[in-house]
Amino acid sequence: MMAAKPDPPPPGDLPLPSTLAEVVVVRWPDERAKAARLTGAGVAILYLVFGDDDPPELTSCLADWVRIPGGERDLDGRLAALERRASAHQAPPFVDASGCLHYRGAPVHLLPLEARLAAALTDHFGEVVADELLEDRGELGSGAARSLRTAMTHLRTRLREVGLSVHRIRGRGYRLQGR
Repeated sequence: MMAAKPDPPPPGDLPLPSTLAEVVVVRWPDERAKAARLTGAGVAILYLVFGDDDPPELTSCLADWVRIPGGERDLDGRLAALERRASAHQAPPFVDASGCLHYRGAPVHLLPLEARLAAALTDHFGEVVADELLEDRGELGSGAARSLRTAMTHLRTRLREVGLSVHRIRGRGYRLQGR
């Protein structure tokens, strides 16, 4: 005689992390506001739909849903598929009007000089940005080369928090890219 399957844990007790790699797991419809915010930031989202709740209307290839309770294989498969799609469709970072850089749904608040430099780098994400352009955008004035190096060192540290790296291309400039 087979043992009966235990009842699934209540939604609040599910042993699921809130973020897996580049996919954010959202409980639907309870976390509707969080999902809207993340969708606007270009983040991949896996919606957990409980019981008889209607699933969300998907408007992006960076979203999917799975009904809970469900099989672990289904959940793992949906996560893996979203991770692959997220890798192919990464939204570039951007700096908003308040000087906050956003990347994959994670914000980092920057000082005004850092925000101006980051804006120049995000405008050319993945490309080398010339020192001269950065010096102009940073409004660095005299001693610009030394000031730029110092500012970029600080910016590099701040951007690591959200998974970005800044690389110095000797004699040419700097490149911002995802890690």
